[in-house]
Amino acid sequence: MKKTFKYIMTVAVVLTGLLQLVSCKDSNNDWTTDPSVTKQRPPTSLSVEVDSATLDLSVQIGTIANAASYDLQISESPLTSNASLPVEGEVFTISNIKEADFVNGKITIARKNDQFEVKNNTTYYFRVRAIGKDNTVSNWYTNGMLYYGGIGNEKTAQKMKENTYYKLDIPTMIWVGDNDIDPDALTISWYEVDFATVAKIREEASGAEVDASEATQSEEYTKTKVWFYKWDGLEANKEYTFTLRDSENNVIATIVKATETAPNMSLAHSILSWEKSDVIGVKGESKTVWDSDNYFAITFNEESAANAGWTNTGKYYCQTPDKKVYTSPYRVQSKNTNTLEVKVPEDGRLYLYANGSPTTYVVSKYMGIDADTQEDVWEEIQRVTVKKDDKISIVDDGGSSRNCFKFVKIKLSGATDGKYKLAPTASKSCYFYGFVFIPNDTNAGQ
Repeated sequence: MKKTFKYIMTVAVVLTGLLQLVSCKDSNNDWTTDPSVTKQRPPTSLSVEVDSATLDLSVQIGTIANAASYDLQISESPLTSNASLPVEGEVFTISNIKEADFVNGKITIARKNDQFEVKNNTTYYFRVRAIGKDNTVSNWYTNGMLYYGGIGNEKTAQKMKENTYYKLDIPTMIWVGDNDIDPDALTISWYEVDFATVAKIREEASGAEVDASEATQSEEYTKTKVWFYKWDGLEANKEYTFTLRDSENNVIATIVKATETAPNMSLAHSILSWEKSDVIGVKGESKTVWDSDNYFAITFNEESAANAGWTNTGKYYCQTPDKKVYTSPYRVQSKNTNTLEVKVPEDGRLYLYANGSPTTYVVSKYMGIDADTQEDVWEEIQRVTVKKDDKISIVDDGGSSRNCFKFVKIKLSGATDGKYKLAPTASKSCYFYGFVFIPNDTNAGQ
């Protein structure tokens, strides 16, 4: 009976608490809920996409029953689910969004609207809330993560706030990829957009212009057309400004980029051969291979699967850093989501001889151990894509033309202990035929 008594008392306490939330309307016990303690449920999800051609935003909100409308807020400054936290920048609010306004579950925000204009190469933050039919208002929803303050450590509190952001990076219209930089040339790429027509490309220092009809359409992009133009005849290690202009000479987009110093092959260190046991083990193992001078190392981590595809009898033509032909007999396949680690004694450029699925790698540098959590800290510095069968024709020393795998170049700089990590963004396998590291030539500058 003792346990039963405790249980009954617990129920009584709960009922007493519930009774505090209601009030008697009349003597016939017609109870109503006190509106001061009710709260509208928030939306269940939020997602935003951008059309790179139009820059229109497509917003999908996880709607809920009993909601009369929704408010959406957008800002270039971070927005959290905590309405009491201040926002540094301007906030734009789109109110009274009704479910009837949705088309296939989404609403469209035009690039130019009555509140702001969506800009290229800009990060936007979003949050949404529901307004009930009884005018009750829900909490803001961002990405389902909540933080309402209370953590004294500023560094930890900032990390908690960042976990609550829902953000969208609007792609830049014009860019020069890391592998599109040469000592004497820059390859400029741009999206074809609906709101402007590119008529010419201009190098601002000299005033030289090229008609946009000389650009080439990229075959890599299908949803949105991408064009590129290789501007030759530039000076090494010099910064240049290029603009895209329309037929009336209005500037559509601008990019500033520097050429690089030619790689000094006399400083090069290479990992071009390995035994099967050097690079392939079992799931959970890590395999490290060094160059012949023990100068730099590549570690193959087999987190998701054992590596495969090893051979030492192949004939794989690869483009060298100085754009000559190297024939590799060796190959190994890094499987699935397996990562690679690089250890170098100084800053420089790493060249991958590789062929992907294609495979995009996030390149991160090691920043040391976090004083609070005692965990390793990695900072993203670059993303590179090893494309599938991406080749270039090069004439070898014997006069024969060879279709070579283009190298993928990674600039390594500023890591603690010279440690870097390459992590694939998706489960994709990648074949490697060699690695070359060239430290920065301090006499030539970088």
